[in-house]
Amino acid sequence: MYSMISTDKALTDCDLNRRAPAIFATHPEPGVSEKYGFVPTIEVINGLRTEGWYPVRAAQTRVRDEENRAYARHMIRFRRVGDPIQVGDSLAELVLTNSHNRTAAYSLDVGLFRLLCSNGLVVSTNDLGSIKVRHGKQIVDEVVEASYEIIDYVPQLAEKVETLQSVQLEPMERMAMAESAMVMRYGNSWEVKAPITASALLRPRRASDPGKESQADLWQTYNIVQENLFQGGLRSVTRNRRRMRTRPIKNVTEDVRLNKALWVLAERMAELKAA
Repeated sequence: MYSMISTDKALTDCDLNRRAPAIFATHPEPGVSEKYGFVPTIEVINGLRTEGWYPVRAAQTRVRDEENRAYARHMIRFRRVGDPIQVGDSLAELVLTNSHNRTAAYSLDVGLFRLLCSNGLVVSTNDLGSIKVRHGKQIVDEVVEASYEIIDYVPQLAEKVETLQSVQLEPMERMAMAESAMVMRYGNSWEVKAPITASALLRPRRASDPGKESQADLWQTYNIVQENLFQGGLRSVTRNRRRMRTRPIKNVTEDVRLNKALWVLAERMAELKAA
């Protein structure tokens, strides 16, 4: 589980420490090999700050053992505050994940923050993939260099968003997308395990999004499905007539995994429609 700040303002070190204390770890988890080149995440954050990228959201996986809290996996999202890079109805972000317990190297991805909702997308960039940087003394320079590679991809990303916006989906196609998302979230037995039906993922949360029975473009559908999965709060009634609400995604690893899977799904649907 993790907590997240959602704000358009750059986070201070106090904000970061409150939400993701592992950012300020002064050493790795005990027992890590001497070859492990430890560099505090805050040094990487400061390196990106010097390049104009400021942290706007922070998250950290919760752990049962409080002693491991300082080394847990964490995620920071960066944006050019005051000079954002716009991609359609979204803003481009850098998404940095790391841990100090040997479970993850530094990983940098491109993200999108849609201006109409409060959750951020993480894009699967097939041309780049996640740029992973092994822990080492040159980590700050390598992550900063990787950030330039990510931003070089933004024009291609803008073209992909335009493509998704141009693809119109029929109701059956939208349902197929929702069912695929249910498999990603709950597994192949989702019809038994999931507390909701696939159609619930197509319910818009705001008037600016299309109704569930109407024809809508792929970009809108993708965003509606993604927001419903990640924000949770969808109401349902069990067979025992017990009222339930779906839970939001509160795990750093699952956040990135599911986001990327949904992006690939949207891309594949666009390819099928164009064929």
